[in-house]
Amino acid sequence: MPDTIKKFKKTLGIKTEILGIFYSVKLPKQGENFGDPACVALARSFFTKQTIFFDAKKYPQSCLGASYFLKLAPIGDQETVDVYTNKEKVFKNRNVCGKFLENLPKFPESLKNKFIIVKPIGNKDRPPVVAMLVDPAQAGRILGLINRDRYEKTEIFPSQPGCLVFFAPLATKKPHINFLDYYDRYYQGKVGGRHIWPEDKMIISMNYDDFKVALANLDESSHGSFRPDLSPKKVTKLWK
Repeated sequence: MPDTIKKFKKTLGIKTEILGIFYSVKLPKQGENFGDPACVALARSFFTKQTIFFDAKKYPQSCLGASYFLKLAPIGDQETVDVYTNKEKVFKNRNVCGKFLENLPKFPESLKNKFIIVKPIGNKDRPPVVAMLVDPAQAGRILGLINRDRYEKTEIFPSQPGCLVFFAPLATKKPHINFLDYYDRYYQGKVGGRHIWPEDKMIISMNYDDFKVALANLDESSHGSFRPDLSPKKVTKLWK
């Protein structure tokens, strides 16, 4: 598995860590809590290879959105609608926001009150969710690898929060594409005046079985390392 993951990253050109997201009743032996919002915990692990954890009681979230979507605090739908509609102006009215919340995947009840652990995937790890920071081309290739043996559509949820990365694949049983909404990109942290999320990156997360399928298809698919007997078509000059 370690060599396969290394080859996977090299073939697709993924520069950051591939993360495993775990849910546990026990704290990991190693790791830290920085008081980060959930999406910043992802970024810290992607970029620094650190193991990060948080939960509802001992290490609560500083982000109200994460507390709501990950069920880490008793925040109700109406309070969330008020923030999205009146404070942030994401939606024109409460009715539109209500449809937004209604259509989003829901955090599984079986995962409530557990520690959420984010870490680079290890050789023997079998995380419920695997997450990668990718560009559009890499996301398309990964979806192609997963769908080589079957074909299923992937849903996109407009205005979705970054929190869905943690659990959407478990709720929908499908890969999840997350564009990192405006709040996560522009208001959830800067380092030296620079936003923590690169403009050209998004997150794809999936359950572990889908990750194994992508790895297994790497050598056999043109979305991976297989090269079909094709030549790029030549076109007239596009740029000055």
